[in-house]
Amino acid sequence: MFGKKKQINTHSAGNQLKRTNHAPSIISEDVRLTGSLVSQGEVQLDGRIDGDVKVSHLVIGTTGTVEGSVVADSVIVKGKIIGSLNASKVTIEQTAEVHGDVYQDTLSIEAGAVIEGNLKQRHEAETVELISQSIESKPELTSVLNEGDNDLSFFNKQAAEKE
Repeated sequence: MFGKKKQINTHSAGNQLKRTNHAPSIISEDVRLTGSLVSQGEVQLDGRIDGDVKVSHLVIGTTGTVEGSVVADSVIVKGKIIGSLNASKVTIEQTAEVHGDVYQDTLSIEAGAVIEGNLKQRHEAETVELISQSIESKPELTSVLNEGDNDLSFFNKQAAEKE
């Protein structure tokens, strides 16, 4: 009792965000959060977050709003996002409003959803770079471009030759 040293639990201090249960975190309709939200689990948002969200799985309910960037593995949007959305799997339902760019691997959009921004696949930049490298290495493509009559396009050249 008096002679024992207290043991300090160092594991809980280092792993503050380690997921111990599988129940979703719920932010109800009457809650407004200002700042960043980080979670390794599922978050159900029915309130409002003014800040960035980084979670594993996010469900934005019909009354939920995020004003900031969202980064997640999967996102279901029924409410509103004002900012960028970056997720592997994105589902935008009929009641959703997204005002910002969406970066995704897979995307599902229901009829009636409002999206103001660009939709981009996350691996698209790699594909564009590979295509541009393969075009530069083909001599037959560059020879057509290097021939005379730079004023005329390829199709205009063919039409002029026929006349």
